[in-house]
Amino acid sequence: MDIFTVIFMYINLGLEHIITGYDHLLFLLGLIVIAERFRAVLKIITAFTISHSLTLCLAVLHLVPVYPKWIEVGIALTICYIAVENVFIQTFRWRWALTFVFGLIHGLGFASAIREVGFQQSYLATSLVSFNVGIELGQLLIVGLLLPMLIRFREKSGYYPIFFRGVSACIFLIGLYWVVARMGAL
Repeated sequence: MDIFTVIFMYINLGLEHIITGYDHLLFLLGLIVIAERFRAVLKIITAFTISHSLTLCLAVLHLVPVYPKWIEVGIALTICYIAVENVFIQTFRWRWALTFVFGLIHGLGFASAIREVGFQQSYLATSLVSFNVGIELGQLLIVGLLLPMLIRFREKSGYYPIFFRGVSACIFLIGLYWVVARMGAL
């Protein structure tokens, strides 16, 4: 396999993982539904990217252990927390720091998911970077589609607080369902 095939394959795997990873999509929605400005979301997404890239690399290099079932429960708990914080916390100035911490858990989830396919050992660094690029492209695509609509709705509608709380409540309930279901699988 040549390097360009590896790059293309792992970018596609990263994109596919985000687009079909409903828990990651829900987490991302929970992060951006509170956004008032693109700049704030950029800071949050950057913190998430750095942290999940870190734990993904450490897990792929076998420097940290990966316990898939516990990680899946942890990811569901991060979703629940973000939804609760959306409703009860008045300032999101430190959301980027919290997202950094939660990204560490999500990075282990990415590592768990990629273990099924594995990385091309002769192109390990290229595979890892390409998978991460695919994840980021997927996240940027989702944020690029949703954020302008959410900001416009916030600016133009007096119903945004109701919408925002309703979305956060749904995110919490789905996250809680996943916590219970995933705990049952332990």
